[in-house]
Amino acid sequence: MEFGILGPLLVSDEHGERPVAAPKQRVLLAALLLRRGQVTSTERLADCVWDGEPPRSARSALQNSVMRLRAGLGAAGARLQTHAGGYLLDAAPEEFDLHRFTELHRRGAAALDHRDDEQAVELLDAALAVWRGDALLDVPSDRLQREQAERLADHRLQAMEGRVTAELRLRRRSMVAELYALTAAHPGRERFWAQLMTALYQEGRQAEALAVYQRVRRALDEELGVLPGAELRGLHQRILRADLEPPLADGPRPGDRHRPAPRPAAPAHPVTPPAPSHPATPPAPAHPVTPPPPAQLATPLADFTGRVTELAELTRLLTVRRGTGIRATVLSGPAGSGKRTLAGQAARAAQRAFPDGVLRADLRGSRTDPATPHEVLAAFLTALGVPADRLPAAGADRAALFRGMVAGRRLLVVLEDAHNAAQVRPLLPTDAAGAALVTARCRLPELVGAVPMALGPLPLPDAVTFLRRAVDARQLVGDPAWPGEPTDDPAALAELAALCDGLPLALRICALRLATRPGWTVRRLVDRLVDPERRLDELRIGELDLRAAFAGTLRGLDQATATAFGRLALPGPATVGTRTAAEALGSSASHAEHLLERLVDAHLLTSRTPGRYRYPALLHLFAREYARQQGGAGGRPGRQLCTTRRC
Repeated sequence: MEFGILGPLLVSDEHGERPVAAPKQRVLLAALLLRRGQVTSTERLADCVWDGEPPRSARSALQNSVMRLRAGLGAAGARLQTHAGGYLLDAAPEEFDLHRFTELHRRGAAALDHRDDEQAVELLDAALAVWRGDALLDVPSDRLQREQAERLADHRLQAMEGRVTAELRLRRRSMVAELYALTAAHPGRERFWAQLMTALYQEGRQAEALAVYQRVRRALDEELGVLPGAELRGLHQRILRADLEPPLADGPRPGDRHRPAPRPAAPAHPVTPPAPSHPATPPAPAHPVTPPPPAQLATPLADFTGRVTELAELTRLLTVRRGTGIRATVLSGPAGSGKRTLAGQAARAAQRAFPDGVLRADLRGSRTDPATPHEVLAAFLTALGVPADRLPAAGADRAALFRGMVAGRRLLVVLEDAHNAAQVRPLLPTDAAGAALVTARCRLPELVGAVPMALGPLPLPDAVTFLRRAVDARQLVGDPAWPGEPTDDPAALAELAALCDGLPLALRICALRLATRPGWTVRRLVDRLVDPERRLDELRIGELDLRAAFAGTLRGLDQATATAFGRLALPGPATVGTRTAAEALGSSASHAEHLLERLVDAHLLTSRTPGRYRYPALLHLFAREYARQQGGAGGRPGRQLCTTRRC
């Protein structure tokens, strides 16, 4: 049996993990684990559960929570015991992750004191490996976060500092990249800055080591009005006098695979150098000591129209903290609904809340070559200041370095066109300081803790406004070949917007077609789109192709769901019920409903009434076309369409 608080709350037995879903039960379990083997009073538990403001019914509510918690823990529930005046959780020391960490940390610190550095590295690495994330990560109690989580986080940092000290004394591998990440994540820990200066000096990079000191000195002076501590000041003087162990000799060190070519040692600097007769240019560091915050914002569109409510809500979700968990929002919607554009507008609106920067990546989820977390992490780490030649080779190491660098930083991560939740998870910030905005064509329900937000079509008045703004007045003047056409045809604009089904991509294609054909009127383009057999052919220009966008969504579906998407459109009506679907697919009603719900999750169908489903107009045309090309067979979703329709 295993119990854990060093990360998300954990209880497991021989049958696997026993999740605790109710927030108050998680607080209750965490409070009992923190006093493992001791009776915790009902008053103390109530203070933790209700953050110091328990209701009058707290005692009975607590009894009910204990009863439900005990029932939900399976075999572990027997460990939760009732005593006079309180409760006790009976867990053996080796079953509790905090005890294992504490014991390994104690032994590692003792080895460090005795300068048994290899043993210290081994023990402290093992201690840090016990952690699965921030302590009490999913425990919504301000009291426990304030009294316990911060204390435990400090113990974790002490273990990190001890391990780095041992690694620097062993001098087996370069520690510079890791220490840049640690100082970025924990700028207030002067020990990490001292270790970074030492690591740079050991590699013959004295100028960078001295520049690091100046950076810390300025930051402390400007933000707190204090000088660096004695350790940093003394180290600075020793580097100036070259009064440290000499830089490493030429030749590779054991375990150092990424070390750059060695440099000749710089001569010792006097404490007070004579003034040069001519201004000297300071040596440039090998890479920026203080990389600027990344600002990977999308270029704003001048003709962005509507979405006022959605933009306000999305900005609120990004900037308002919700407890201790990360702020992640999944913006989903059909292909061409403007998710990427809205996400860009929201990121720009929320930018001031994230002074540590904005990271952005196109995950290419609707294409045939989705981005891997490995390649995205490389781009993110480079943007955060990690030199390209010092990127970890293993994906797990890159993810760990990224988590360390973004922990506690007010950073926004924008992930566009996600394929699935597994692609997204390694790229999310690690705590409530940061936030993530994910766009996807499917709802990504597996991304636990993320707030879902669905984006529908643009309302007709906004769609008409977009067309008015996007098309120059000259293109709305009647074509001489069509005498009698009004100079401004509101009815034609409304009809064109309706034929576009409120999809911003379709509206933009129409606006561009009118702008590039001055002789066309809006009415002429309407007449071209009225024919359903040619409508999708008309809705493409250059690289913008609505059919190709729809096909990209099908690529993310399994074969059975994609086949159902086409086959259910063939009878003709745009609305289908569960029973009709079962008959058309030759399956049970429950299986048909499962496929229909998957199509709703992919925003290929809509459903406002249980058991009734509807194709949006343009998707209905696409589904019928897809089914005819598949000839009733499954096939790989969308590939034939893409090939025959010049995707």
